Amino acid sequence: MFKFSFHPTILLLITSFSFAAPNPEEAAATVVYHCANGVDTCPGPHWTCCGPILSGVGGTCRKLKPDEYCAL
Repeated sequence: MFKFSFHPTILLLITSFSFAAPNPEEAAATVVYHCANGVDTCPGPHWTCCGPILSGVGGTCRKLKPDEYCAL
């Protein structure tokens, strides 16, 4: 019979990765803002409402760089 065990250092590494706090910039990037639905607007002047505009949902706000544009 095979006995499966982890070295304590490996267990520590696994648990530290699973409970690591997310990077605030990455967390902010996962928030989705909607627009053009009659209720919601983009959060600031550097945000753009991009399509497609879906019924009941609206468009998606994106923070574009000066050389970027909305692409469907």
